[in-house]
Amino acid sequence: MFNKLTLYCMVFFYIYVSIFTAYFFLIVFVNMLKKKRKKISSIECKCNNLAVIIYSRNNEKTVVNLLEQLNKQTYPKDNYQVHIILDNCSDNSSNKLEFVGGAKLWRFNEDIPLGKDRAISYLLENLLSSKQVDAYIFLDVNRIVKTDFLENINSALQKNDVIVGSTEFLVENANYYDKVLLNLNQYNDYVIKKGRSSLGLSLPIDSDITIIKHEVLEKVKFIDFKNANSELKYSFLLTKIGYMPVFVPDIKTYISTSDYKNSSAKFFFKLSLFFHCFNFRSFDNLKFIEFLFYLLKPNPIILIAIIIAITAYSFNNSFLDNMPGKFAFASILIITFLLSIYKANMFSLKKLIYLMSAPFYSLSDSLNEFAFIRKMFMHRNKKNVEKPVMEKISVPVNVTNGRNIFHCTLDLVSEGGFKKAVFRYKNKKQETVQSYVRMCDAVKNITNIIEQHGFRIQICQSCAYFSPKIDGTNNMIKGYCNKKASDNKTTVDIPEMLLWASCENFIPQEVNNVIDLLQFVKK
Repeated sequence: MFNKLTLYCMVFFYIYVSIFTAYFFLIVFVNMLKKKRKKISSIECKCNNLAVIIYSRNNEKTVVNLLEQLNKQTYPKDNYQVHIILDNCSDNSSNKLEFVGGAKLWRFNEDIPLGKDRAISYLLENLLSSKQVDAYIFLDVNRIVKTDFLENINSALQKNDVIVGSTEFLVENANYYDKVLLNLNQYNDYVIKKGRSSLGLSLPIDSDITIIKHEVLEKVKFIDFKNANSELKYSFLLTKIGYMPVFVPDIKTYISTSDYKNSSAKFFFKLSLFFHCFNFRSFDNLKFIEFLFYLLKPNPIILIAIIIAITAYSFNNSFLDNMPGKFAFASILIITFLLSIYKANMFSLKKLIYLMSAPFYSLSDSLNEFAFIRKMFMHRNKKNVEKPVMEKISVPVNVTNGRNIFHCTLDLVSEGGFKKAVFRYKNKKQETVQSYVRMCDAVKNITNIIEQHGFRIQICQSCAYFSPKIDGTNNMIKGYCNKKASDNKTTVDIPEMLLWASCENFIPQEVNNVIDLLQFVKK
């Protein structure tokens, strides 16, 4: 029985590696043949009306420099506008930006920052009603751009609806990790991203440099830039409805490695997204299905481990004797990798060492997703420490994956003046990544964590009808139910206990999951 199971595993691994080899070869081969696309001249281009959107929170130095660079663009000034969101800024950004001029400032001075996703969503609500904007440019506040930045964007918009730009790193006193990041980025841009774009295949968006046409946002109605998981999910939604994000290397932005935050979608979220989105009806949209299977591409370390396992198994078994091609995939992989190195202009021993080190960094990030590994490296000195007073309230909540409802428990914990939330389902639990001063922030964090795994907690704070009550307390878990308010035409106070097992009026704050969207469309 065990031998048969092992054989089936090896056959599966062999097919898996063979398919990846064919995919990798096709990407590199097309990339080698593809000639550099001629940039459309400004004379041939229609001048689109562009809106540049920048989110800033206490980024006084970089936001002022970025505005000055945007003011010096070669693109006609009548055809672009700059919108800068100042989210609860306590520095001198506002005064300096007003002095420089050339941008409309949107100031949010609430008790707490709105965050990038909510602030941009609010701004888009105001801008989408305008018919004077053809495309929106979402740009990170720490980026640096050249004078032809908007001109290159306008050129790319002639043929594309959703565009992802290029990130170039400015390195000073680079450490080993900076050099790994620099070489990995160069390889991905020159080989993977350009190859996929040459084949007309989708790529995950990067909200730090993404361009979306007005007509796309009019149809989709929202953006989802909370984190790397959300960006990946949003990319699938765009692909599903026929707007594939395309990489355009001519749209360059520059950033210092010290200002760059490297983030990618979590492995378990990718698996969850795959299983939630995969169904045989989706085969009508082959590019969506391809993008879905793109999530399953192996990490280089995993790929090497699989090849070693197949090789070791074949020594004592006649496994490869009956398999087509035998070790052909290994030879093709090596040749294809060498061709990709040539294409990326990385035939240097140092560059190769840095590039080959990259999977180990990504592997360490992947391993950190496992709770038991994080705990192994957590230093906890339990001796001679007085335990702070702890208070806990357990609340029954419902959780849904779009199809089924699960009865769970949410613990609201206050310990030593700090708050955290613990989500429990049977013998499993998930708690907030840190402790918070306010309970509402802890609840929001645990809600986001559960959503990253493809589930949604049906509580007031994640309901579209709920608006929080700013009461000056550390908990801030009271609020108003706009459903009741609209029915009674008065403002109705919610009772102190906001979290309940079920509510027939619950609807999500935003339909930002591919599965959720399809479910709502069917209705």
